[in-house]
Amino acid sequence: MEQVDIQALEEKFGKLTNDNINKNGLRGLEFDNYPYYAYFQIDKDNEVAWISVGYPNKSDDTKFVTSRGIGSESKFSDVLKAYGDNYAKKTYSDFMGSGDGYDVTYIDKEQKTSIEFEFNESDPYSNKKEEFLHYITLKKLIN
Repeated sequence: MEQVDIQALEEKFGKLTNDNINKNGLRGLEFDNYPYYAYFQIDKDNEVAWISVGYPNKSDDTKFVTSRGIGSESKFSDVLKAYGDNYAKKTYSDFMGSGDGYDVTYIDKEQKTSIEFEFNESDPYSNKKEEFLHYITLKKLIN
């Protein structure tokens, strides 16, 4: 979580396709670089408040992985092995046509961050009924 440099972000995450300010004065940036896309929320001090890397479907692109090796092809069992069993889990059903799924969140109190893994239980764009990692989101915790 550091100061924002748009050019450096474009080099790493692809073309900036959306840049807006929400009603709370926070800046949202969206970068597209198929087969993944990245969202950033920037706080009033021009620092990254959260990053989310998303995959529209299961992909063998492993360019973006966590420091513990979790990427687009990872399953929940991989996350469990890498991060342990001290997590919060919530399920959802057919959110905006994206299919059923669940979020798994880990909190690091020392680093004051959380990491969330969102899994869809099936690819909404195919008939396959196989779980895939849809988003990885890293957030700075607010005091």
